[in-house]
Amino acid sequence: MKFLILDIYKNDNWRLVKDTAGGYGTGNDFGNSFFSKLINSLVSKMINMPPMYSMYIFSILKKRNSEVIYSKTYETNQLSHFDYIVTTSSIICHETEIKALEDLVLKNKKIFVTGIFANVMKEKYGFHKNIFVIPGEPEAFFSNIELKKENLDSFFENKTITQKIPQTVEDLDSLPFPDWAEYLKNYKLRNNFLSFNSKSAIPIVATRGCPYSCFNYCTYPLQQGRKVRLRSVKNIVAEIKHWIDTIGTNKFVFRDPVFSINRKHTIELCKEIINQNLKIEYLIETHLNNLDDEMISLLKKSGLKMVYIGIESSSSDVLKDIKRFTVKNDDQQKIINKLVDNDIFVKSMFMFGNPEDTEESVKNTINYSMLLSNQLVQYSVFTPYPGTPIFSNYKDKITETKYEQFNQYNLIFKHKNLDNIKIKNLKNYGYKKFYLRIKNLPIIAKSCLSLLK
Repeated sequence: MKFLILDIYKNDNWRLVKDTAGGYGTGNDFGNSFFSKLINSLVSKMINMPPMYSMYIFSILKKRNSEVIYSKTYETNQLSHFDYIVTTSSIICHETEIKALEDLVLKNKKIFVTGIFANVMKEKYGFHKNIFVIPGEPEAFFSNIELKKENLDSFFENKTITQKIPQTVEDLDSLPFPDWAEYLKNYKLRNNFLSFNSKSAIPIVATRGCPYSCFNYCTYPLQQGRKVRLRSVKNIVAEIKHWIDTIGTNKFVFRDPVFSINRKHTIELCKEIINQNLKIEYLIETHLNNLDDEMISLLKKSGLKMVYIGIESSSSDVLKDIKRFTVKNDDQQKIINKLVDNDIFVKSMFMFGNPEDTEESVKNTINYSMLLSNQLVQYSVFTPYPGTPIFSNYKDKITETKYEQFNQYNLIFKHKNLDNIKIKNLKNYGYKKFYLRIKNLPIIAKSCLSLLK
């Protein structure tokens, strides 16, 4: 059986990653000023990775003795080589993906569509008899189906799964390692802020699932559920050692929605990395509530180089309105100071255009971001995503007609206090004010120089 995993992207002058925002993807559009456009250009060269589930599917099919190719493009004269096509889905490339599907069905190809956005927007993707939208986690589907033509064709005939196939992978250790060695033959894996691209930065997962209250607007629980599932420490360490040995890299990017969400598991993982003297460097995203002195020390000793933390707003009223739990501002500063004191770089992430935001509250958030000792910031825009609980409050206020503009950097609904022009101006103002400071010039220079490695 021959499969083509087709991961289509639109052409933009900024970074597009489908793996972020719970599989909906994000596209960094930092603004339209000269400085913001410069950041767009730099970041587009600094970060690159596919949706992780696409490479898990690749490895599952390969392990099951199928021929499989991953590609971001296709040529019509090559399609006859494949029995089935597996496409990825996202909000940031939605219209481009649909155009590709329309082209593929004209060539009479049978197509499995994967990803959470296709699940949420099934009517948009499943428009033809030769398209089957796989429900749930595609890794579970391809791990359990019988890989015979008559069986695979039945999904297109019945438009449903009649067999007992789970929609989630409960035992994450059962998954083969994503075949990054094969991926790297044609594409790069980048995350090169602060010299992180001196070697390939391997995406890796320790946990899936997030139970936090921001599920009200966050898409990760849609993709992974609210129940936390853990890989065993033994399995995670085995994968780390595998890539050290086969690719020769010691750089890793943990793609957990909230790394360290299970304290006991994280401490055990850190200690095992330290005990085995793996000498790795890695990046995580986590919640400040999970970071205390013991945890920070262990993370540092095990190789943590950079942490992404979501703060969103300096206003408690704005955060309360979107049901975002966070620690108090004074505690935020203390924890970030401890991270920086341990030589861990901090990227703080903020959202503009929250429902209760005003121009004043956004500028207060920008000023607050400058008071923290974080070395990097991200200013994105509140986006009510289809499928999230909060979307029902905004579906009649949506002003954007293209889903590809739901990139987390545009105001896509009618806001009571702000408009998209004001948001763009605030992004321009924020990035320029934060980064064009003498204290940040070494960081900017170091990031730019990393592009030459």
